[in-house]
Amino acid sequence: MTHPVLDVRDVTKTFFTTDPPAQVLNGIDLTVRAGEFLVVMGASGSGKSTLLYCVSGMDRVTGGDVLLEGRDLTSLGDDEMSRVRLTKMGFVFQQPYFLNNLTIRDNILLPALKAAPKRKDAAVARVDALMDRFGIAHVGRHGITQVSGGQLQRASICRALACEPSILFADEPTGALNSSMTLDVMDALTDVHHDGTTLVMVTHDPACAARADRVIYLRDGLLIDSRELGPWTREQSAQREDDLLTWLRKLGF
Repeated sequence: MTHPVLDVRDVTKTFFTTDPPAQVLNGIDLTVRAGEFLVVMGASGSGKSTLLYCVSGMDRVTGGDVLLEGRDLTSLGDDEMSRVRLTKMGFVFQQPYFLNNLTIRDNILLPALKAAPKRKDAAVARVDALMDRFGIAHVGRHGITQVSGGQLQRASICRALACEPSILFADEPTGALNSSMTLDVMDALTDVHHDGTTLVMVTHDPACAARADRVIYLRDGLLIDSRELGPWTREQSAQREDDLLTWLRKLGF
């Protein structure tokens, strides 16, 4: 039997640093299919980013199980979990978190070399091919302050794909970009999805969410509804966004 890429079972998350403790996730069940583009939406404070951090192992769940390709991540120690994140997952955040003292190319290359130090030539070839594909090869020698926000996010996508991950997580990847840069980054992520990469993205932007195969909606740490959208095409994007907005408004978005 083929496992889903990601299987989330009755996941809860409580932060005990507050008084009283704050339960942010209240029993989430979720399956992410291989090659699926899934978007997580909800109002501020609904638990969107917490869910993404928990299912990617960046934060520990309080209860429940998270399985990546059938492997229970909740049973792993910190070192094992770090290795899984490095080799099986890619991440794109609102801010790129690049190292100031490295060039764009070296920032992209670093995790690939760390994952497989004995396969340097293969890593270099893959990174160069990714940079060329996403239109940033010409800024590879630049520092991170010498490029645009859109170029930085495309570099983040290249870095996320450098280790050929099983799944890519994106947390508000267009949140700090203008409309032109947002379209640029979403086109890049759509290309990644069309290649067959499984993608889970948190966003507040319905136009970005309309690119997904499926959208789920959180409220107060509960998954209250989901909507299948099917394959995205540019010709249908406006109608697709309108339909999604109608659904979201019924949910109180």
